[in-house]
Amino acid sequence: MSNNRRTVSDIKTAVRAKVHSKPRVRGSEFLEMFILEKNKARLEQERAYVEKRQELIDKDLGVIANELDILAASIAETKDVLANKESNKKQRHPKSLKMMKLDY
Repeated sequence: MSNNRRTVSDIKTAVRAKVHSKPRVRGSEFLEMFILEKNKARLEQERAYVEKRQELIDKDLGVIANELDILAASIAETKDVLANKESNKKQRHPKSLKMMKLDY
């Protein structure tokens, strides 16, 4: 093994490597236009997908709302039926309760 230890000061930075920002190459405008048009097309396609997905979500929410209404109506009907049964039971003579005598 070598005795050369690497330290933080050995790391090359942009200043030490004498790297500077590269000037733009003339004629790169066409490349940038191409990239921007591709991004624009991708975003438009994504927007269309999101709109379709939103329509499906709205449709599903409508179906769920209808099912909730049907279930709520069903529960209301069963409550009415149970209330009628209870009122019929109250009109009948209640059974006499058997009492058990406890001696302490």
